[in-house]
Amino acid sequence: MISGDSIEYELLEKCCKLIKNSDPLTCEIGVRLGMGSEVILKSLKDKNHWHIGIDPYGDINYNHFDKDSTIKHIDGQNPTYPNNMKLTLLQSLDFSNFNLFQMSDNDFMARFYDGVPIYNQGKKEIKNEYDLVFLDGPHKTIDVLKELVFFGERLAMDGFIILDDYESFKFDLCIKVGELINVKPMHVGKNKIVMRKYNGSQSN
Repeated sequence: MISGDSIEYELLEKCCKLIKNSDPLTCEIGVRLGMGSEVILKSLKDKNHWHIGIDPYGDINYNHFDKDSTIKHIDGQNPTYPNNMKLTLLQSLDFSNFNLFQMSDNDFMARFYDGVPIYNQGKKEIKNEYDLVFLDGPHKTIDVLKELVFFGERLAMDGFIILDDYESFKFDLCIKVGELINVKPMHVGKNKIVMRKYNGSQSN
């Protein structure tokens, strides 16, 4: 069963409906049980859409938050995500245009720096421009910054990056770094920040 541990999933749907590209590529880091990915997939069902999810599962133990963070995950300070959680996800998130990469964000960014291979109708296509990215993985500031820069540099013009649980890391620093690559806040909600890619002449 698809479930989520956050709020404001409607922001994902609203951003999806603003995507103009007819064959968009979207991504979620930190898929867990799949609510975010399901919202994205359903919202873009009428387009030639591919969605990738990135999550290592496998009971990997890692530091989820900054050392000085007072925020805790619903499953504790350092939650783990077992492979049976992945199995539940794949049984529930039954979309032919969904590709799961079972690896960490760092491994993905290192391995797919030049793009992600998509196989469809007997053809292989390398896609390296994202229309929407949902960052809901590790919440350490340094990890969010790495993801923001990586995907921000590969974000389509007018594309979206959505930061989840933004109060759990130094989001002011993320906003400053985003401005360097023309990715600026469009909406600040209770739990999520929506950022959008603008051209260099866009004013605040």
